[in-house]
Amino acid sequence: MKSAAVLTLLAASACIPSRGPMMDPHRDCLGCHGGGEAKRWTAAGTWTEGARVTVIDANGKNVPMDGNQAGNFYTAEGLALPFTVSVNGETMPDPAVTAEPRPAARLSYGGCNACHLGPGQVIELGPEMLPGSDCLTCHGAGGMASTRFSAAGTFPPPEWQPGTSVSVGGVSTTTNSVGNFFIEAPIAFPARATVRGSTMNPDPSYGGCNRCHVNGKADD
Repeated sequence: MKSAAVLTLLAASACIPSRGPMMDPHRDCLGCHGGGEAKRWTAAGTWTEGARVTVIDANGKNVPMDGNQAGNFYTAEGLALPFTVSVNGETMPDPAVTAEPRPAARLSYGGCNACHLGPGQVIELGPEMLPGSDCLTCHGAGGMASTRFSAAGTFPPPEWQPGTSVSVGGVSTTTNSVGNFFIEAPIAFPARATVRGSTMNPDPSYGGCNRCHVNGKADD
């Protein structure tokens, strides 16, 4: 029974395209789809198949989205910030308020999985959050995080051990227990980047290392 279940899972996963509407569930879609070459979404994320996710922007525009087979939902509708979100009719409350009745959260970023891994799963903030993601989506200029990084990324175990040395633009640091590293000092790009003394060629022009690298290897 266990082998049959594994085969079924593998067969199902083989049907999910590497690019397209069912790609990368539970990743921050706006890391790529918030700008650059990928099609631009204003709000996107992953919940469950068939979930009705509704955004109401600051002007009262109502934008409903339904989770597809992978649970992904997305829209390119223009949204006036801030906006509120409901899932299956339940409004997302303000996480900073604990007293009932809690007001609706008013959001300024449409990449839902920057904070949510899925139903009931909220990412805890801190230096070990979201390994493998483009950290500068939130921690770069214009991002919603209060701490700004000039360069950051992940080289996770077991491929890379904690304490791996990383240098960008002459500023050095080391990876933590989940492989994350981050630099707050200003860096002028393009900048020389090295890992364990091995130099990246050519010099990168952007400090969010995991926009191009997955698990320490280039994402082809």
